[in-house]
Parts: sequence; structure tokens; C-alpha cells
Amino acid sequence: MDAAEAIPIRRMDFEFSDDVDLVFIEGDPGLSYFFVGAWMMLPYLEPFLIRTIQAATPLIEDADLRARMTRFCAQEGQHFRQHARLNEVVRRVHPSGPKLAELEKAVEAEFAAWSAEKPLKFNLAYGEGFESMTCAGARTQIQLGMFGWMKEPIRSLMYWHILEEIEHRSVCFEVYEAVVGDYLYRSRMSLWFQRHYFAWCGRFAREMIAADPETMARYDTPEWARVRKRRAAAYQRDYLPRLLGTFMPWYDPGRVRLPDGFSAARAEFSARAVSVQ
Repeated sequence: MDAAEAIPIRRMDFEFSDDVDLVFIEGDPGLSYFFVGAWMMLPYLEPFLIRTIQAATPLIEDADLRARMTRFCAQEGQHFRQHARLNEVVRRVHPSGPKLAELEKAVEAEFAAWSAEKPLKFNLAYGEGFESMTCAGARTQIQLGMFGWMKEPIRSLMYWHILEEIEHRSVCFEVYEAVVGDYLYRSRMSLWFQRHYFAWCGRFAREMIAADPETMARYDTPEWARVRKRRAAAYQRDYLPRLLGTFMPWYDPGRVRLPDGFSAARAEFSARAVSVQ
């Protein structure tokens, strides 16, 4: 499979109106706001990943890997642009909008400083830790059929994004191995980086939850609580072994088992794309 087939560049055109339902996971405003909060970071985190991969490009001799690095950057560029469109709506319609904007400025400054000041080894380790974590989560989300719990149009945005995370899952790992190749540093820093990322996600989510007590109360029922508990247990059973596997010395994202439905999702979103390159 050549680079274009393995990592296609889909240009999407999702539409997000001001009446979009931000509780897009049925019955679960907390988890919905966690995901939306995570996505508020992407217009700053994913450009950081692009800058990091571009900085490593002169150090890579393998032509196939260099081609996949270019496509990785193109996919990530499409991701953060589409999420930025949703983020504009979130800031405008959600009561936490001004607070979210303040957090965005802090995130933007931190990732810009890392690109300017941190060594490439550090930035590559962050990229690999982030990509291994998102790939593990994406595989679980598809395998469990989580997208059946979700509402459009955010459902499609998330599904498209995570299937492309699986497509380019090996790039940051292979670049890290080629440029750094330090397993102990990778595993230690991946843990730190993932904690850093989830801490930021939590800060965004808490602002959304605190600013919207009416929505939280509407779903605070025993019936929905049981549904959320059952879903969370299923997710953790599937996700935690996948995530722990990324810390093993023998971990290779190119060899992980892909979830049922992955190929069908690739075909669906290629058909829906404005263009595919």
C-alpha cells in the first residue's frame, strides 16, 4: 500500500449551525463536554504536531516515511481546520465561551513555546505519546460502536477524525524511532504527556459543565446514570489494555489489530469528502 492509499487526504465540509446539540453523546453531557473541550485544543496542538514533524523531516532518509510524514501533516491540517469551525460555534453559543477563549490563549502560548524552545526529542516524544493514545482510543471507539450513541453533525466530525488517526498511527512512532530511538524516554514521557493532555481536557470540560448546570441537571437521572456507568465500564475494559500496550518495549502501531468497521468507515468518508488526494 503506497502512502496515498494508506493516508488519503480527505477535504471535508462539515456544517455546524448555532443550534448544534453539544450534548452529542446521548444522555451524557459530561462526556460530551469532555470531548468538545478536548477539541478546543486542536487548533493549537495539531499545528504543533505539524511543526514537529516538519522539523524532523531533514533527518529522515527513508523516502516512503517522508511521503507519509507529508500526508500526516496534511491530514492534521484538515483536522484542526474542521474543529476550529465547530469551536467558533461553541464559543458563541455556550455560556462558557469567554472562559474557553481564555484557556485557548494559554494552550496556544504553551505549544508555541514548546516549538520554539524545547528540543526536538521532547516534541517528538509528545507527538508519539499523543498519537499512540489517540489510536488506542479510536480503535476502542469504533470497536464498541460508540458512534451509535452520538448525534450529527458532531458524530461525523469525530468519526472522520478518529479513523484518520488510525490511518496515520505509525508516522510519529517511526519518526521518533528514527531520530531518537530511546524506549525508556518514550515510555516515561508518554505518560507525562498524556497526563498533561488530559489535564487540559479536564480544564475545558469543567468550564463547560460549571457554566451549564441546567443541562447537567436534565440528565441527572437514575436511568441515564445506569447507562453512563455501563458504557464507561465497557470502554475501560477495551481501552485500558490497548493503552497499556503502547508502553511495552515491543509496541509497534503498524502491527496493532484494527477494529471491525474500520475499512467501511474509510470508504464512507472518502465517498463523503469534497475531494480525496
